[in-house]
Amino acid sequence: MKSTSSLQSRLKVLHQTGVQQLSQEQLVSALNTFQQMLAIAQETESLEYHVEALHKIGIIHYSLKHYTGSIHCLKQIIKLAPAESKSVRVAKAYNDIARVYCATKQYSEALRYSAQALEIFIKIPNINGVGMTLNYLGEIYNHLGLFEEALQSCHKALVIFQDINDTVQEENLKNSIYEAAALYNIGLAEYHLGRPRQALAFLNQALEIRQKLCSSCSAKNQNKLPENQIKIYSETAKTLGQIGIVYFSMKNYKTAIEFYQKAIKIYQQNNQQEELAKLMNYIGLACYKQNHISQSLWYHLKAWELFDKIQDPQQKDNYLPHILSVYQRFNLADDGVKLYQRVQQLFHLMGTEVS
Repeated sequence: MKSTSSLQSRLKVLHQTGVQQLSQEQLVSALNTFQQMLAIAQETESLEYHVEALHKIGIIHYSLKHYTGSIHCLKQIIKLAPAESKSVRVAKAYNDIARVYCATKQYSEALRYSAQALEIFIKIPNINGVGMTLNYLGEIYNHLGLFEEALQSCHKALVIFQDINDTVQEENLKNSIYEAAALYNIGLAEYHLGRPRQALAFLNQALEIRQKLCSSCSAKNQNKLPENQIKIYSETAKTLGQIGIVYFSMKNYKTAIEFYQKAIKIYQQNNQQEELAKLMNYIGLACYKQNHISQSLWYHLKAWELFDKIQDPQQKDNYLPHILSVYQRFNLADDGVKLYQRVQQLFHLMGTEVS
């Protein structure tokens, strides 16, 4: 049987190895490493390593879209904490659980866990945690359609992040990311509340910060970008796409298309096929509104083709009515009837009819 000191050394080595594997995006290898670490931590009753292993395993499961496993690990962290524990680790676990519930569209559960995280961060107190959680609550409120609540929460978060971070610097990278996220969430809420000009004002501020972050990333990484920096580019593309959606709602279809196309370039570079397909469909809609029927047809069919490649039949079938409407404008009766019949079959399965 190995000595306690030997096992403690082994825990340290496993932790360092797992962290390195995560930084290199070797998720499966890192998962195996942290599972070994968890087993030894349980054997030696090393609470710190036990909790750390559970947290890392939970985050990896989330990244791999193993949501049940992720929630199981993260909830164990809360169970291991003393009843009155108000640690940052526990608060983060609550937020991480909320994030998993958001990914599975269980927004009411996400709201419940994130609210508990906020309560702990306020009591510690931890101002960064408060700001981060307020912003995340705003995002959840947007998902729930509670847009006034989203505005209140995100405006509070924005004040915190702007006080902490006035420039985009390495040490303030996370605060810049959160500030941009708060601005984006405010813009999204304003859009849904029917205030497009206010929405554009906030979305453009979010875009400016995210573009600065992208420039900073590009300067440091001439070759392949790490996963966390790919996310910054993805968030920039999402902002461009949302600005396009706002312009579309204002019937400024030409400008909407310009923003959609800027977002498409980023998604193409990062090979994000699903988001690319959605934007192709949006451009198809904007072209249709401009009476550019042949272009509209091309973009709708391209979106349909992309969804077929990523094997997402639900999304593909959602866009059939858009393609059908364009076919009807061309008076292509045979193709139009075939698509109409396909849509009827889908709606019949759902107990609805197309009129």
